[in-house]
Amino acid sequence: MNVGLQKTSLVNYPGRVAAAVFLPGCNLRCPFCHNGQLATASSVSGPHNGDNEYIPLEEAYAHLDKRAGVLSGLAISGGEPLLSGALVDLIKKAKSLGLTVKIDTNGTLPDRLLAIIENKATRPDMIAIDIKTSPDRYGELTTEGGAGSSFAGDALLRSLAILSQPSSLPLLRIEYRTVLIPGLVGEEELIAISLLLPPDADWQLATFVPGVCLDPSWNRIEPYGNAETRRLESVAKKRISGASLR
Repeated sequence: MNVGLQKTSLVNYPGRVAAAVFLPGCNLRCPFCHNGQLATASSVSGPHNGDNEYIPLEEAYAHLDKRAGVLSGLAISGGEPLLSGALVDLIKKAKSLGLTVKIDTNGTLPDRLLAIIENKATRPDMIAIDIKTSPDRYGELTTEGGAGSSFAGDALLRSLAILSQPSSLPLLRIEYRTVLIPGLVGEEELIAISLLLPPDADWQLATFVPGVCLDPSWNRIEPYGNAETRRLESVAKKRISGASLR
């Protein structure tokens, strides 16, 4: 299996000098996805845009071995990492090197999320969960071959319930993430999302950046202007004290 690797990052894992591994495959086909090659493939090859590169998984392990004295964390992303058969061994490898582990997930695989959290050997230190819009609109995030209409939204609700359990909270740092995409995330959707989160949730909002969307037609969408972006941030902050625009 080939994976994406960012050898050193100061942004993929808050507060950590981390490596980031990107596992291929995803059960969604979000039209605005910026990792289309990863999302639509079971494996990847060739160079990655930006600071990442695609390499055999074994080379990613070798990098972790080599840089374990410098790194303090590993961020595991995708695609959707909970789909990957490589996830468990990757977590165990990181933990064996003394690295803390963060997993980025779309939240639509609650049973796999629960299995990872409940197993002490694979329990991450941090989960970053994407909430892409209000659950009733998740049918708009799939194209042919995606996860289906209402099922993805229902699965997200189950994942959020798992992460809200008292047994999860003391040991697990949770970050919720939403991209402000015009036509998909506005005031109504932010209010709906806020009702699903703890009042002090770490809710990171991000501006939409067109240009490399999986569905090229989405590259024509204009991001919110500065005034509307700040207004939407205010809408979120009024309901969730930890909401902020990254």
